[in-house]
Amino acid sequence: MKILLLGLGRANLAVAEFLVNQGCDLYLYEENINMISDTARELIEKGNIKNYRRNNYDLAVTSPGFPEQNEIIKKLRTKGIPIIDEIEFTYQQLNEPKIIAVTGTNGKSTTASIISNILSSANVRNFLGGNISPGRPFSRSLSAETFDYYVLEISSFQLTRIEKFHPYIAVLTNISKDHLNWHRNFEEYRTAKLRIFLNQEKSDYAVLNKDDSNIKRSLNDIRSQIVFFGSHAHTGAWFNDMFAYAQEKLFPVEKLRLEGEHNKMNALAAIAVAKILGIDNSKIEKGLMTFEPLPHRLEEVGIIQGVRHVNNSMCTNEIAAIASFKAIKGPKIVIVGGKQKGDKAEDYLLVLAKEAKACVILGENAAYIANFFEMKGFAAFTVANSMDDALVKARQFAAGGDTILLNPGFASFDYFTNFADRGEAFKNAVQKD
Repeated sequence: MKILLLGLGRANLAVAEFLVNQGCDLYLYEENINMISDTARELIEKGNIKNYRRNNYDLAVTSPGFPEQNEIIKKLRTKGIPIIDEIEFTYQQLNEPKIIAVTGTNGKSTTASIISNILSSANVRNFLGGNISPGRPFSRSLSAETFDYYVLEISSFQLTRIEKFHPYIAVLTNISKDHLNWHRNFEEYRTAKLRIFLNQEKSDYAVLNKDDSNIKRSLNDIRSQIVFFGSHAHTGAWFNDMFAYAQEKLFPVEKLRLEGEHNKMNALAAIAVAKILGIDNSKIEKGLMTFEPLPHRLEEVGIIQGVRHVNNSMCTNEIAAIASFKAIKGPKIVIVGGKQKGDKAEDYLLVLAKEAKACVILGENAAYIANFFEMKGFAAFTVANSMDDALVKARQFAAGGDTILLNPGFASFDYFTNFADRGEAFKNAVQKD
């Protein structure tokens, strides 16, 4: 079988290793050959993977970095060559795995990780992976033991190319504008998210955010059993001072170690999944209470001279940025900026202009943000040329009791490899003291 790999990053690398062992004839199309890992380079040098040639293939397996408008995708479509994502490929190789899939604009990594932690607390063998970072691509399960459940974060990019992918439980945390540099418009993005329910049946479950208007208008398209979560989802998972499921009170909200209203919603989604699976309340509580925040998501880096430093580099859209900003109490000096993904994030910048003590702008769109602040009469900002410089300038605004918050609101791939690279740069700058 002749297979073309589009990209050889962490997801497709595991696919490549699996297919090499299967004796398949592999070819590679890679736009960033200098960025691939040593392991990937070794496969190429051994001759296990050949360079792309202009001929026919039986199948193309793509990484998420190739949108439909990419020229190579267009050429393959013209030739009628099937194109699937690594998620779909892996699903087809496994024997009807029990999938708990989580998607949404925000909160999907945290929600998937909480679900996995609850399952582990209940001694349920589970694989946590997919689009989550840090984490394992789903394709890593091809060379692993079998699991009771596979808990996967799934992106809109990946959902665009599913065919048979069938989650037993599909979680949709929320939908708001994002990735409009990849999708042609918001409606295409929303439709991609809803594909998580495409292959579900009446015996499956859809866990939905009852408070989200973009989800509400899609309920008629879902065939599976719907379980809601939200602040007033009284037939599903909800809370006031207590987390609850239907009429059953579980435990006090104040026990949750995660900051912010958005993380309460993430916890509710995980509770809904756990209750569907029949997990004991004590195990649900243990899984939630022992859960540690993921790196680069409201991650406390240190308190220096009374100033708290928080890394929220994962925040790459304005809904997440606003929620994270409001989750941190007290005066805040915010490091903001990056590369725009088709959205100007004016609502987030307006919140900063009204409520931030000060801002340090770091990113490709610095001129745009600076002009926005000036137009709104907000003068407590400056522009930095590196993360080290940004931290130095942020500290000039800070006093004891303040928080320096890396909360970009925009993508990282202007000055950094990815959001993790940006977060590590912030952490390294803080830890130099």
